[in-house]
Amino acid sequence: MWARAGLLLLVASTFVAAQETFVGGYVLLSRTSRNGQIVGLEELQALSEMGSSIPVNRLWLSFFAPTMVYTPGSFTLEYARLNVSKSGDFGFADIRSAILKLQSSGVEVFLSMGGWNYNCFPYMYARYSVGGYGTDTPNYYKIQQFGGGDINKCVEANQFCYVCEPPSEGTSLNDFQIFPEPEHSDTWQQATQMVTAHANSSFPPKWNYDMVANQPWTDPKTGITVTVPGSDRYVTLKRDPYQDLVYLAKDLGADGIDLDYEEFWHGDYFKTGDNPQGPWTLPQTTYKYSAIAYDLMINIKAIQPSLKLSTAAGAVGAWSSNWWGGNLKGLWYNVKQWYPDLIDFMGSSPNAGGINVMTYDLSDNPEFHECPDESDCTLDKQVAFYMKTYSDANIPASVGYEIGVPAYPAPDHDAQHQLPLTHEMLASIVSQTQPQFKSAFFWELFKDQNQTSYSSATQVAQALCSTLLHTSRCTGVLPNVTTY
Repeated sequence: MWARAGLLLLVASTFVAAQETFVGGYVLLSRTSRNGQIVGLEELQALSEMGSSIPVNRLWLSFFAPTMVYTPGSFTLEYARLNVSKSGDFGFADIRSAILKLQSSGVEVFLSMGGWNYNCFPYMYARYSVGGYGTDTPNYYKIQQFGGGDINKCVEANQFCYVCEPPSEGTSLNDFQIFPEPEHSDTWQQATQMVTAHANSSFPPKWNYDMVANQPWTDPKTGITVTVPGSDRYVTLKRDPYQDLVYLAKDLGADGIDLDYEEFWHGDYFKTGDNPQGPWTLPQTTYKYSAIAYDLMINIKAIQPSLKLSTAAGAVGAWSSNWWGGNLKGLWYNVKQWYPDLIDFMGSSPNAGGINVMTYDLSDNPEFHECPDESDCTLDKQVAFYMKTYSDANIPASVGYEIGVPAYPAPDHDAQHQLPLTHEMLASIVSQTQPQFKSAFFWELFKDQNQTSYSSATQVAQALCSTLLHTSRCTGVLPNVTTY
C-alpha cells in the first residue's frame, strides 16, 4: 500500500491571486489488479483517451524513486523504480504518448518522486518514530504484535515489526527507500550552500553523508548496523537523482515534477531539544527537505525552465505550536520562515506547481490527542483547522482529499477512529473550506471507493471541478478499467 500519510498524533491575499487553479489527482502507476497484473499503464492510457472529458485538469504520475537514475536521452525507465513494466523501455514510450494526449486535452502531467514506501527507513522508523516515544503511542501495537513489545526484536526478518507496511502488502525490505544526500553532485553542493547561508544560527546544518543507500550504516546511538534502503546506482554512476528527475521530465514532456517528502524517521532521529521529554524542533529535517527542493529548483532553471514544482505537505506542516514528535509538524512553517524563496517558487512563481496539503489519514482518537482540540475532531473541522494554519503562515496551499479507506489509523487495528471522506464530509469541506483555496487534489484516481457511503473518485473530482474550474469537463467521469 502506498499511503500518503502515516503516523499523525492551513494563504495570504497576496499569494491567492498568484495561485493557479487546478483540480488534480494522483495515478499510482505500479498498481496491480486482483490477479497480480500491473494495470497502471492501462489506467493511464484510459485517462489519456478520455482526457478532454475527465473532471480534472492535472495528474501526478507516481512514484519515482528518490534513488533513481535516468540518463538524458536514454528514453528508458529501467532505473526509475516506477515498477510499471519489466520489458523494453520499461514503459517510457507508453507514458510519453499518454502525456502528449493528456496535454492536448488540457490536462497537465507531473512526475512525483517519493510516496510512503519511498520515504520509509524501516529500522529508523521502528526505533525512533513508532517506538521512540514510549508504549502509549498510536502504532506501538506493531512492536507488541511482531516484537513482543521489545524493540530489539524488530529485525530484518520481520521488516522491523512491519512498521512501514503490514505483512498483507507482501513487501520486502527492497521496496523501501530514503531520500539521499548526493555529496558528489555539484547542484547538491550548491543547494546545501544555499541552505547553510540562511540556516538558523542556533542549529547549524549537519549533512549525513555516511548514510548511503544500499550501504551498511551503524547507528551511533545503538551500535546496530543496518543496510540503508534504496539503490546505490546513483553513487556508482556519480549521478544526482533530483537532477535526473528533471532530465526525465524534460524527455517525457511533462509539465512539472512533484516532491513527496514524508521522512518522519528523519525528524524523529535528528530532532533537537533540551528536554528529553520534549518539546523538540526539527531544523535538520527542514534543512534536508530544503536542500532537496533547492537541488530540484536549480536543475529546473538550468535544464527545463518551464517545469513547475509541486510538493506534498503534511497536514500539520504549517502548525507553529510545540512539536512532540511522531510527525513533521511545522516543517513547512520552518521553510517559510528560513527559505521563503522556496515557498514562493512552489507556491506563487511562474514555476509554482502548488503546495498540496495531505489533509487526510487523520484520526479522532482522544487517547493519542490526535484532534487539534476537542471541538475540531470531525474530518471537515480538522481539514478547516489545518488549512487555516497554512493561511496563517502565508503559505499558498491546496486542499487534499482521500478516496476510500484511509491508510491511517490502521483499518485492521483502529478502524473506529478513522475519518473517511463520506458524502457528508465531502459536501461540507467543498462548501465550507474549499472556497477559501483555489486548488485541490486527491489520492487517488483508481483507489477503490470501498463503501457506498464513501465518496468515489469521480464524485470527488466532479464536486471539486464544479467548485473550482466551472468547465464542461466537470460533468465527465473517470474511466473504469475493468481489468482491475
